[in-house]
Amino acid sequence: MEDSKASVMEAKKNIVVMGAGYGGITAALRLARLFRLHPEYQIHLIDRNPYHTLKTQLHEAAVRKTEISIPIDRIIQRQNIIFHLGEATRIDSIGHIVRMGNRSLSFNYLVIALGSQANFYNIPGLQESSFPLQTLRDAQQIYDSISQLCAYAATEPNEERRRDTLRFVIGGGGLSGVEFAAELADHVAQCTRNYQVNPHEVEIIIIESGSRVVPKMDESFAMRIHKKLLERGIKIITGTKIDSRTPDTVVLSSGEVLRTRTVIWTGGIRIQELVKESGMKTGQLGRIIVDEFLQVEGNLFVYAIGDNALALNPYTKEPVPAAAQFALQQGRLVANNIYATIFGGVRRPYRPKVLGEVVSLGRHLAIGWLALPLSKKITFVGFLGSLLKTAIQERHIFLLRKESRKWITY
Repeated sequence: MEDSKASVMEAKKNIVVMGAGYGGITAALRLARLFRLHPEYQIHLIDRNPYHTLKTQLHEAAVRKTEISIPIDRIIQRQNIIFHLGEATRIDSIGHIVRMGNRSLSFNYLVIALGSQANFYNIPGLQESSFPLQTLRDAQQIYDSISQLCAYAATEPNEERRRDTLRFVIGGGGLSGVEFAAELADHVAQCTRNYQVNPHEVEIIIIESGSRVVPKMDESFAMRIHKKLLERGIKIITGTKIDSRTPDTVVLSSGEVLRTRTVIWTGGIRIQELVKESGMKTGQLGRIIVDEFLQVEGNLFVYAIGDNALALNPYTKEPVPAAAQFALQQGRLVANNIYATIFGGVRRPYRPKVLGEVVSLGRHLAIGWLALPLSKKITFVGFLGSLLKTAIQERHIFLLRKESRKWITY
């Protein structure tokens, strides 16, 4: 019976999606929808976790333990998608095979959407003694650690040691670092009330190597965020790098030494070694070089999206940032292009659309803007910005429901 099942699988034409992040899950669902009348094609989805993580909300899970995962079986239920729980260990783009340990899966078309990992830039001690914020497990570990430190501080009689315990350093002033810092400010305020700790002994510090926080955003927008962070009591040190880390200290490039038990690292990403070992051409930060259709250079049957793709904005000639809104766009486009290639349709080049940007500055505060027709935009600040942030998050769930044609809750 097993042999019969295997032979049927071999007869199918496999389209494999590696990674169930924003781009990967979108690509898989769109492919299943497009190929629903073509049973000779089978969609496969590979991920190391049995759930899809809402990564734009990781900072919430790290501080408030918010539920930010959706079981994959709930998303792909009744879809022509076979889910493989496991970690890909090798991509043979020439032989058209993906290996997962002692298992292998052949493909006719492959979509690489593996996401990224924290890049510690070989800074001494940083990887060993800090928390990255890349996965759901990272968020859970941060939450547990912060909760323990708050409880410990309440029983520590020595003021200096209490201050060291309640000094939180965030390495990286990009979007993730800023949102985490603001969320943490809310949490420690609650923590100090619960444990009757002096709130003036808490210190949250953002270390940013660039000249300003959220450096990829418009400067006037970034300055407004900077001001709001200062109003929240968050200290910001720009133009400075972390040179080294020990379990109890952080040494800055300025020579200053900060005593702290907690460093959250959001200062950079890198692509998994698996991609480099595959032989595909890579560029900045190890991202795979793709053409205007997001097809891997030199391979007609492999596509890359999201963090893995070095996609260029045709208007600015700059790399498209690693952000959820772009991964979602790319996932849909690649699925459409694969379908068009197989059935003689017209492939469409990738044209990134910036729908807007929203930066959460705590539970009920955000700053953001939304794109309007004729190159105009509307800005939201405060509670309205927070509502916009929630609306964007819910839009992703809505699109998952639309692609899967079923109700998905999380």
